[in-house]
Order: sequence, then structure tokens, then C-alpha cells
Amino acid sequence: MFKKFDPSNDVSTSTQVKASVQRAIKSQISTSHPSLTDAILDELLPKKPPLVQYKVGPHLMLYCRGSEPVFFQQRDGPILPSLKFVHKYPTLDFTNVVVDKGA
Repeated sequence: MFKKFDPSNDVSTSTQVKASVQRAIKSQISTSHPSLTDAILDELLPKKPPLVQYKVGPHLMLYCRGSEPVFFQQRDGPILPSLKFVHKYPTLDFTNVVVDKGA
């Protein structure tokens, strides 16, 4: 029914994020999620281990810390937390996403 995710086939490129790009990602996250302070973001996205950006398909960017997915971004949309990240830090106040009935 659903196609299984295979990193060897689905991931086209993987690059280690530069420090300047990581700062830009942090600023985008802080603007889209104002409840996260800079201190919390520094704790959630430390400089080590480095953040790795994976391009999945033509429109999806996946940001991972080590082997754990942390955030993702579709096209030029907002950077959203992964479900594993939300489950790991349930006390953080992320914006609720609601799906319409029948979707």
C-alpha cells in the first residue's frame, strides 16, 4: 500500500550544514515557532554533532543530527519538527497541525 523509505534510493544528496547556514536555520525556526527561545534552540541544535541536510526527492529537505531526523522542510515552506523530535521533547510548545475532516 505504501512505498517503504529506502535511503539508498530516495536520498539524492547529503551535505554537512555550514555554521552560517545552521544559524539561518535556527533563525527560521525561531520565527516560525516563537515559543522556542534561543537558549532552548542552542540546547536542541548544538554545534556538535553537526547538522546534516538530506535532499529527499525533488521537494523535501531533511535535517538530521547524527542519525536522528530533527526537522524537515517541504519546498520553501516553514521548517517543521519531526515526529520523533516532538515525542522526545513533549513539553515544548509547537504549533498544532490540524487535518481537515475527511482528508
